[in-house]
Amino acid sequence: MNHQSQIRTNILPATWVGRVITILIATALAVVGLFFVAFALIAVAVLAAIVAVRMWWIFRKLRAQQDKDVIEGAYSIESEQTHTVRSEGTNDGAPK
Repeated sequence: MNHQSQIRTNILPATWVGRVITILIATALAVVGLFFVAFALIAVAVLAAIVAVRMWWIFRKLRAQQDKDVIEGAYSIESEQTHTVRSEGTNDGAPK
């Protein structure tokens, strides 16, 4: 097997007008390719954003359902000790 790795000379244009046209076509294809890649990246970013927002919305609803049975509030614990207060006006036989 004998493979040629060179470009055949009859494919390349021989005149300067042909070379200019070839350069313009190659540049146009490169620009179209660049816009295609940019469009594809933007489309992927938009789809990823839509999926992320949808997942956030679903998880938000799930958290709301889990928390609906929870009653929140503040409380404090007070001791049940009874304090006796002696009044000075009573005479219970104790020396003053």
